[in-house]
Amino acid sequence: MIEATNIRAGYGDGADILTGISLTANRREIVTILGPNGCGKSTLLKTIAGYVRPRAGTITFDGTDVASVPIHEKVRHHKVGYVPQTDNVFGTLSVSENIMLGARLLGRQEKEKRFDALMRQYPALASKKNRKASALSGGERQILSLSRALMAGPEILLLDEPSAGLSPLMMHEVFDAIAVIRDTENLCILMVEQNAFEALGIADRAYVLSLGQVALTASARDLLDDPAMRKLYLGAEIEPAA
Repeated sequence: MIEATNIRAGYGDGADILTGISLTANRREIVTILGPNGCGKSTLLKTIAGYVRPRAGTITFDGTDVASVPIHEKVRHHKVGYVPQTDNVFGTLSVSENIMLGARLLGRQEKEKRFDALMRQYPALASKKNRKASALSGGERQILSLSRALMAGPEILLLDEPSAGLSPLMMHEVFDAIAVIRDTENLCILMVEQNAFEALGIADRAYVLSLGQVALTASARDLLDDPAMRKLYLGAEIEPAA
């Protein structure tokens, strides 16, 4: 579904932050991108999303080259949903209004169908659909942002640190919701996360970045038991994967 090959990218005239990263992500799986602060996790996600244009390498969705396609075109023509780390809901709008923002490209009947399905999937939001988003808890706001991204029926869902700023209880609620999306929707989820071990608990596969390269990649289960990953998070250096 997503294939990125030998990606090099950075900002402005600065040095490369990504220095030759490759990854794949398929339908009906959660692939998480992990690593210490400053390793390039969010830059990689923004490059795949289309906010950052790669300086070298290729990015394809279902075999179609999308490396130079900006985010708004990926949302419209390649069925991409993107949930940023912060400022991902509009506090002055109601829950329903926030969700409907994700449906601007749908017809009326499809909007109603998708909205009703999401209200059944997230009853906690349904009970507060007329409240302002600013009145929701952190976890509810994150689930609201997920719901808005799902309104358009994406085939690719890109999540930038969905647990950022959440309490442990709220974090588990959000991760549970993401796992349900993986299990019920025919889409591909690529997720950047700082809470590594919690993210691996719901992920199928993971890539661990270090200094702009892939240092480790394996199934989530294998990485949970990998001492090299623990060393990476403790600051010890390991050689990037070949």
